Amino acid sequence: MMTHDVPEPLDMEARMDLGMKQEGGCMFRRMLVLLDADLVARRIVVWVRRLLAPVNGDVHLLVVLPPGRTVVEGSRTLIYANQSEDAARGAAGVALAALAARLRDDGLGVSSEVRFGDPATVALDAVQGWGAEAIAVVDIPTRGARRWLTRSVVDAIVEKSPVPVLVARASGQRAA
Repeated sequence: MMTHDVPEPLDMEARMDLGMKQEGGCMFRRMLVLLDADLVARRIVVWVRRLLAPVNGDVHLLVVLPPGRTVVEGSRTLIYANQSEDAARGAAGVALAALAARLRDDGLGVSSEVRFGDPATVALDAVQGWGAEAIAVVDIPTRGARRWLTRSVVDAIVEKSPVPVLVARASGQRAA
């Protein structure tokens, strides 16, 4: 017959190791949230809200998009790279504004921005520039052989980040 030990409540030192204050809040006060263009990753905002609301923390919402492309047909330029980036920035900004408003309603300080480039590099630069104490990101899995051929943005962030990284799964699958 197997017996299961009931875990003891965490002592203060163990809670500090896990980044928790004695009153149940989080030691992090400034968290960068990396979101995708479609805001599929917004599901992590629920966890960020739970961690930062007790300490009235600050959230920086960041969407990183691929650089704009100039569209040319024959000898005629239809759209310049900066025009496509401006359009993409505007669309992402509208979605970010709604998400930021909900977080502000919960008492959090919120800033947001849309940048262009490699998501891992841009996110790590933003961590340094904004002074984030942690990063929250959703791992949107690739399937099959592509997973082995491409490097995940989350893998790159976890490997190079100077601050703790909170990773959630996009699929809703529970961790083992």
